[in-house]
Amino acid sequence: MKLSRTDWKYAVDTLMFLCMAGIVLIGLLMGFVIPEGRLGPGQSKYFLGIHRHQWGDIHLYLSLAFTALVVVHIVLAWSWIKGKAKDLFGRFWKGAMALSVAAAVLVPAVFWLAASKNDPAYAEFGEGEGRQAGRVAETNRQAGEPSNKVSPDTPVGAPHESSITGRMTLREVEQATGVAAKDIVTRLGLPADVSPDETLGKLRQAYAFEIQTVRDAVAEILKAKRPPRWP
Repeated sequence: MKLSRTDWKYAVDTLMFLCMAGIVLIGLLMGFVIPEGRLGPGQSKYFLGIHRHQWGDIHLYLSLAFTALVVVHIVLAWSWIKGKAKDLFGRFWKGAMALSVAAAVLVPAVFWLAASKNDPAYAEFGEGEGRQAGRVAETNRQAGEPSNKVSPDTPVGAPHESSITGRMTLREVEQATGVAAKDIVTRLGLPADVSPDETLGKLRQAYAFEIQTVRDAVAEILKAKRPPRWP
């Protein structure tokens, strides 16, 4: 069976609609359902067993597929597009089409110009531990304080639990922070028979928690163990 140009247009337009529907739905999901940044009690960045970053990857793949389909759509409809441009703009049709392409390129620039730059609300998100430590050290240096001084905003026990990563095991966390692995398991609500030699990354995939939740749990346990300060 030989497909006509109309058949190809129908197939491409259908796939474009499906990609656009997926892009919109995942965008709404990431914008209003799955939390971003630091998590509060009971929150999770997993939805239907898939992490927020994984949804972002799917969003990207759908966007790339949609872009490719748009190119195919334009190729299939090029005769109609060129004819309509000539009808509307006459001998200036080439310039009009060039302006259309330039306008499409300028759309991201418009959003960039409208967005706030270096917003302090996002200062603590997307920074690695080394960059955070460097930022604190630079702030202390400018204030004439020792570079290793802990900021008043730094959580209790932060010099220990801030170094917790998904590659560490519960046993390694215990050795690094002094907090018993069983106490961490209890605080996270994990099964009591969880292996202390399993990495946090694999445990996170199995039980849907965030590494930041482990850090917060360690900080809370350390805070509870500290003796009260006398007035």
